[in-house]
Amino acid sequence: MTKKRIRPPRTQYFSGALLLLMEKNHINQVQLADATDIAVSRVNNYLHGKYRTIRPDHLAALARTVARTEAERSELIRAYLLDLLPEVLQSEIRVESVRDGGRAPARPARAEKPLLPAATAAALARLQFLGARNAQARTRLEWFAEILHEVHGA
Repeated sequence: MTKKRIRPPRTQYFSGALLLLMEKNHINQVQLADATDIAVSRVNNYLHGKYRTIRPDHLAALARTVARTEAERSELIRAYLLDLLPEVLQSEIRVESVRDGGRAPARPARAEKPLLPAATAAALARLQFLGARNAQARTRLEWFAEILHEVHGA
């Protein structure tokens, strides 16, 4: 009897970020497919995390179409790069966009000491993922954040 290897669920930051930008900029799957020359079924797969990798030309077309600003494009690409990393490495690597005419930062970023316990950081990352995937969850997370600010006077 062979044991079936069970893979842990992988993060899907890209799917959430893509959906968030589509909602924000009032773009549906059909419009996105038409604008990027990507099949609607493939756009749907990207939105539901049913991909191993995304072709570079698709990633570029998606970023150009759904993201209105450089910051939005950077965040979408950052989300995709985080999805490619094994979850255990996501907290070890910082992915940042390069600005100032494409020049790299003068010195490498220092490793920062984690401010939260690992379990809390993981729970917050999961909340961020859920919030990116669902408009109702985003609204409730915003309410929760407002309550925390009121209670703690932050």
